[in-house]
Parts: sequence; structure tokens; C-alpha cells
Amino acid sequence: MRRSGLTLLETMVALVILGLVAVGFLAVFQGSARLAREAERWSEAVAYAEDAMEAVKLEPREAPARTPLAGGFRRSVETRGWEDEDSVRLVTVVVTLPDGGGHLTLQRLVMMR
Repeated sequence: MRRSGLTLLETMVALVILGLVAVGFLAVFQGSARLAREAERWSEAVAYAEDAMEAVKLEPREAPARTPLAGGFRRSVETRGWEDEDSVRLVTVVVTLPDGGGHLTLQRLVMMR
């Protein structure tokens, strides 16, 4: 006598395999979500650094002081003369990510007006 259909053991094995595949996909989704959050934080840090650099370009003699920013970022701006040139300044902007997540440094030469 031959029966058609799946046995309980076959069904359980299929569910275990399906569960392992689902756990693998969840791990991939979690990793990609974490990377997307990190990329967003770095993009925000770049925007803060470029904002400070543009402010210095507009008013080179008045560099913004060390300032806390939204989201826990911190920014410091330093300007100094460039190789005995009075008309050129080296501007360094350092943006520190929240929770010790690293820092971004942006340096440019700015012509004085």
C-alpha cells in the first residue's frame, strides 16, 4: 500500500531548512541597515564640515568656535597662515561623530580678501 503526501519528518526538515534560510536573510538585512545608518552619519559629518568651510570662506578672519551640533556631532575650526603668505590661510575643520564613532577632517587653502 503506497501513500502519497509528506510525512511529518519531511515537513519538519523542510521547516528547519526554511528557518535557517530566513535567519540568513535577516542577518543580511540587519547588516545593510547598519551600513546605511553609518553612511548617513558620515554624510551628515561631511555636510557639517562643508558648512563650516563655506562660513570661513565668507568671513575668513572670523573662524567659528568649537560648537556642538545637532545629533551629538562636534565641530572645531582652525585657521592659520600658509607659509609666510598673508593672503592665504589654511583652514582645518574637524567634525567628531557622536559616541566616539570617529572624526572627519577637511583642510583647504582660502584666499583672504
